Amino acid sequence: MEHFKPPYPYRPKKHLNPFEALLAARKNLLSIWPEFAFKKDFMHFKVLKQHIFIVNSPETIRQVFIENGMNYLDKTTQQVKALEPLLGNGLFVSTGETWKKHRKLITPSFDNQHVKMYSDVMISAIQDTEKKWDKLESGTKISMQPEMAHLGADIIARALFGEKLGSESAAAVVSAFADYQTVVRQMDIPKLFGIERWIPNLNGKFGTSKKSAAIIHAVIDEIIEKATYKENEDTLAAQLIRASESLDPNHAMTREEIRNEIIVLFMAGHETTANVLSWMWYLLSQAPDVEKKLHEELERELNGRTPTFEDIERLPYTRAILDETMRLYPPVPVLARMAREDDTINGMHIPAKSNILIVPWLIQRHKKYWDNPDHFIPERFMPNAKKVTKFTYIPFSAGPRVCPGKAFGIKESVLVFAILAQRFRAETTSGYNGEHDCRLTLRPKDNLPMVLIKR
Repeated sequence: MEHFKPPYPYRPKKHLNPFEALLAARKNLLSIWPEFAFKKDFMHFKVLKQHIFIVNSPETIRQVFIENGMNYLDKTTQQVKALEPLLGNGLFVSTGETWKKHRKLITPSFDNQHVKMYSDVMISAIQDTEKKWDKLESGTKISMQPEMAHLGADIIARALFGEKLGSESAAAVVSAFADYQTVVRQMDIPKLFGIERWIPNLNGKFGTSKKSAAIIHAVIDEIIEKATYKENEDTLAAQLIRASESLDPNHAMTREEIRNEIIVLFMAGHETTANVLSWMWYLLSQAPDVEKKLHEELERELNGRTPTFEDIERLPYTRAILDETMRLYPPVPVLARMAREDDTINGMHIPAKSNILIVPWLIQRHKKYWDNPDHFIPERFMPNAKKVTKFTYIPFSAGPRVCPGKAFGIKESVLVFAILAQRFRAETTSGYNGEHDCRLTLRPKDNLPMVLIKR
């Protein structure tokens, strides 16, 4: 069988100097990586005295994430500055004892038992999208990325706040978050490389970000006040409040800290999932053999009925398509950390405060660790396939900072396709070639225009 090879950004034949890389990255973060980077295990360069190390092998990634993980727990100072107006000391950017306390409180809310409980609201939200699409004529043009963003936001909002509050509040939060993210994206590349002091002043942009953050804070604060109402007692927000209130006052989270964590969960729960789902629709539209196998599995296991949480484990090929999509299109293609203290990696001295980049876009397409690394081959993730080398597949990060909502996102994504793909197919519009729009997250360019086909 000839597998589909989706297009990817041009890969320079030679190493770009730091300023060439910066100019390329401002257009697309994926375009800075030369062809040889997909064969290297470790790289190092400097930008204006700032050391930047790229770990790109199972051994070096293991050292940063696991063996000496506490030394690389901190996000870069630049990331913290960019996200602090919105997230405060939320889990995504916090460090030290604050991070440990918040992580301990949040993790239990995403175990399998709780995710099973949230599956009802997942299915309800997906069915609402199914009903909306059913009203459209077969052959209607849609923008798939916004469709999936709305669905992802609806699911996480209902899980966080309950069916009623979630539906009412999702739109306001999504709109304000989109404004905030636009501002952050305009600042992210220089910040990633630690040279924002060398670019034009962006105080006006920061003003916009603070305004958007204030809108989000106001919506979430109001929701927290209602989160303990009886009809909302099974929501993520209510569980987080109860978990914090069960601790002694010295260890409990303040309402502001709870608000910050809810924003983190909402941010992570809708943007990245929406992008992955969008890429899945795109890949299926280009790989008819894979799409056929998907429909065969859905018909065999579900036969037209709505899936339940228990059905997810009976859909291994649907899950394999998801895993392969996240390999080719990692939700966050570059993960940045800062070394707290001096270290040695791959025989090279790592000075304290150096920026360390772990690049899923590189390691998940590394020519040494993957066969046909640029091809779309879901079979590589089937239960009977050769086991994937650990730390070569890290779409949710790894180690202490592994995404706590990993199970939530996986179950949600499988359910989306188990429901919608039974009723609909999607084809790309004429001339669309799967281009990437990559800043901090990896999304399809131009909102992924597609034609919706009823099955």
